[in-house]
Amino acid sequence: AARAAERLGLPHNAPGAVARTRDKAAMRAAFAEHEVSQPRFVTIEDPDEAVAAATTVGFPVVVKPVGLSGSRGVIRADDATGATEAAHRAAAISDDRRLVVEQLLDGPEISVEGLLRGGRLDVLAVFDKPDAPVGPFFEETIYVTPPRSLPGAALDAVPRIVADAAAAIGLSEGPIHAELRAGSDGRLYVLEVAARSIGGLCARALRFGAGISLEEVILRHALGMALDGITREPDASGVMMLPITRAGTLVAVRGQERARAVPGIVGLEITIPPGRPLVPLPEGDRYLGFLFARGERPADVEHALRAAHRELEIDVA
Repeated sequence: AARAAERLGLPHNAPGAVARTRDKAAMRAAFAEHEVSQPRFVTIEDPDEAVAAATTVGFPVVVKPVGLSGSRGVIRADDATGATEAAHRAAAISDDRRLVVEQLLDGPEISVEGLLRGGRLDVLAVFDKPDAPVGPFFEETIYVTPPRSLPGAALDAVPRIVADAAAAIGLSEGPIHAELRAGSDGRLYVLEVAARSIGGLCARALRFGAGISLEEVILRHALGMALDGITREPDASGVMMLPITRAGTLVAVRGQERARAVPGIVGLEITIPPGRPLVPLPEGDRYLGFLFARGERPADVEHALRAAHRELEIDVA
């Protein structure tokens, strides 16, 4: 897309900058060069180097392929045996045997949706992750906005941290999706920045102005249309990515009407049809579906998502 926009004369990121967002080793190197706050890390060329890398970083660690997304191949390791097993499993999932071995942070985690315009970052939304993953695998579940897990001073620092990370990569135009996590010292560290909007159907959790979608905001920017005054709606909202907990063939998802009837739930989409295989993380590359909720407070949204999820019965052969 960046290459096409470059040839068409549309606002765009440099293709090289976008390429860095698709290579975690290159992204981490760019962060290090520009002193962006990030977890300690070592990049390795072969899974057999994982133990030495993890010892340098300090256990527990996260082992991840350099080129995958959506938590594919991301595995926790607590000791040398675990590091070796995680590295070989992660390498087998990816076409690229290079891996990043990085510090496991254990504080609250947030996701940031933003729009770059001429190098200036507009933060569109910040999501809390009430179930911040700690391993052994790192599936996403609930996103809720506005956030409440971080103190005000930490939230105030988010735009500057994300803008610095985007600049370090070389991004200047269009949507970004960033992941940040707090460490035991209370500081925020950048896990990654992607040159795209939030994945899957999660963007449905966001509305701007008079019901404008995130996709429309992105298209307005690309077309050079005015964005002044477009802000996220005041109510709390959220999405739950329905996890795949075991492998098999999907027979049915029962209880959908009961889930939709939970107060606060505004949508349910099952995105894998019956008869299709279910593959859990770290090998899997998709979720079972998405639940959406809205409410006056973030706590109300989280409660609705959890209650609706409990109504679903996943029949797997």
